[in-house]
Amino acid sequence: MLDKIIKIVGWVVIGVSALIGVLFFFSDAKMLETKLAATQDLPAEMKIVEIDNIANDWGGLVLNFSMYLFIACAVIAVGFAIYKFVADAIDKPKSAIKPAIALVIVALLIVISYSLASDAIPVFLGSDNFDITPATSKWVETSLYGMYILFGITVLALVYTELSRIWR
Repeated sequence: MLDKIIKIVGWVVIGVSALIGVLFFFSDAKMLETKLAATQDLPAEMKIVEIDNIANDWGGLVLNFSMYLFIACAVIAVGFAIYKFVADAIDKPKSAIKPAIALVIVALLIVISYSLASDAIPVFLGSDNFDITPATSKWVETSLYGMYILFGITVLALVYTELSRIWR
């Protein structure tokens, strides 16, 4: 049953994405030509600003759809994973041990990364253009430290794998 739902959701996502792609390239193309033709007589500086606005309007549909699609797919994937975990934990409690250990390891990684991160707001060229709060800075650094730790573990695992093949 779950496999059928996943296949149906997958086909719906593919269909909606194809529809948005078709709308983007065919229906908006006429609007784009009309708006670009209207900018022909504008001075150079105004033309640049107007073309930038046209590009934002034209690509906005696809960019917004992509963002919403990514969020929806992430929520669905996490929801199905939680459902599968709970269903397996009820049916076969021993099978829930490995995913529970993985969740504890991920939580430990987040805690370690968060404790290493600082809430200092970085100063760089153009940093005054961004609304960076100490909390935002701390979470960005947390994600960076998490990626550094995962990258280090990956490199160590690769080295171990290659060395263990040599000693066999």
